[in-house]
Amino acid sequence: MSPGGTGDSRAQGDVISVVLLLVITIAGATTVVAFGGEAIAGVQQSATTGAAEQSMTQFDSKASLVAHGDSDSQRVQLAGSADATRRIDADAGWMNISVYNASTGAFEYEITNTTLGAVVYEDGDASVAYQGGGVWRRSGDSSAMVSPPEFHYRGTTLTLPLVRVGGDERLDGEVVVRRSSDPSAVYPDEGSGRANPLDEGVVVITVGSEYYDAWGRFFEQRTSGDVTVYDGNRTARTELIVPFDTDFDNVVASTTAGGISANPGPPPEPYRDGVVQPSADDVIESHVDECETDPDACVDEGNFSTGDMDDGETYFFDDGYDGDLAIDTSDGNVTVVVDGDFGAGDVDVTGGNETTFYVREDFSVNGDVNPDGPASQLRVLVHSDGDVDFNGNYLFVGFVYAPGSDVDLNGGGGGGTNFEGGLVGDTIDVNGKPNDFEYDPSVGTINLDVSASNAPRITYLHVSVTEIEIDED
Repeated sequence: MSPGGTGDSRAQGDVISVVLLLVITIAGATTVVAFGGEAIAGVQQSATTGAAEQSMTQFDSKASLVAHGDSDSQRVQLAGSADATRRIDADAGWMNISVYNASTGAFEYEITNTTLGAVVYEDGDASVAYQGGGVWRRSGDSSAMVSPPEFHYRGTTLTLPLVRVGGDERLDGEVVVRRSSDPSAVYPDEGSGRANPLDEGVVVITVGSEYYDAWGRFFEQRTSGDVTVYDGNRTARTELIVPFDTDFDNVVASTTAGGISANPGPPPEPYRDGVVQPSADDVIESHVDECETDPDACVDEGNFSTGDMDDGETYFFDDGYDGDLAIDTSDGNVTVVVDGDFGAGDVDVTGGNETTFYVREDFSVNGDVNPDGPASQLRVLVHSDGDVDFNGNYLFVGFVYAPGSDVDLNGGGGGGTNFEGGLVGDTIDVNGKPNDFEYDPSVGTINLDVSASNAPRITYLHVSVTEIEIDED
């Protein structure tokens, strides 16, 4: 037998080789078609979703003209895949705006709890929606903003012209947008007596939505504040703090009803008891913590002279201080943080800016503090753990904010006035002649922010709700 085998066996081998080659080729072609088909389908879906985003952005613009402009109606073509669904979900998403007490965190009142609704385009696991005056995209487990909602925050003013959506449940092709109600003012509201500027408190805005994570990122970008996103209930929440703003129009005011006693009476004029003022404890503790933990935030006692405090710095006494100080505010506001007792001797303040003391424990005065005034340029905030004591032959020109402290205010140590400015305490024991204590009107409009939070501030709020209806043409 020939080593190469017979001709028949060689022929059979050639046939088998050809068959195997055909099988491999067909399998490869099938794989290419399968994976290539998936890739092509993905590209097609991406293209149609992009077209849907563009048409939904155009819808957003037209809806704004109807809701907030002079147009009675607008027509829009909803583009995208022919296989996608387009629908109105009138119950999709909501926004709640409520006010909470800044000191206790207790709920005070609700401004609005509005269902937003949505115009939804869905193609597989991808969706694009108009909601709350913005356009949102969702793919899988995450969402993104395509165009921003009606949420305008500038300075300390927030304007929210909310848009609520209704209409035909299913849509196809060209639709007509009409306003189904005129804008309804929610805040300010004369009927409920709620007006601008806002009183003290925290305004909390919460959105529940399929696009909650994108709403959360939008809040972070727009307000630069802390935002909380809850995956469990699909909500995003942001807080805006109303700055504490009140008129200090008394030489002495107590937060306890009947909390002012005078010997001999009556108390110095003007005075008032039973005033409601927030605690300064949080902001004082916050300043102490910052000075203790951030080496760049404050100048420690060992690195400055008490006779030369200037340059707009924050100075830190980590174990109390008792003595004289010389402060120059020509280059900016000066802040002094005292972790412990502060016994003020002679405190000389020059320059045209402000000096603020944050005192963690007791505050006492036995010298001349800011004798050249004015009173509005010197503020002392005292923690409720500490007491306040004015004694001896002193002159204090400034403002003391100690709403949780017992205050001993003694006069008569010299031939003239001992105290010029204003003081807030829990209880106040006044000893001396009424003319020993004089109110300085410059403290009347002091802007005193006692919140420790870095949350953005809000003073003016404008909220309205307009309903629009979307129907097939």
